[in-house]
Amino acid sequence: MYVREVSWCRCAGCGAEAELPAGETAGVEVPCPDCAGPMAEEWTWETAA
Repeated sequence: MYVREVSWCRCAGCGAEAELPAGETAGVEVPCPDCAGPMAEEWTWETAA
């Protein structure tokens, strides 16, 4: 079974939401795809594939 950590992020500027891979975005400012503002991590969980 493959397990990966996922982060749920929200843009403070426009409210857009995104599910992003936690390991790849930890410590990195991810731009919002809608307004280019910074996405903020709200919570993280593991998924099993």
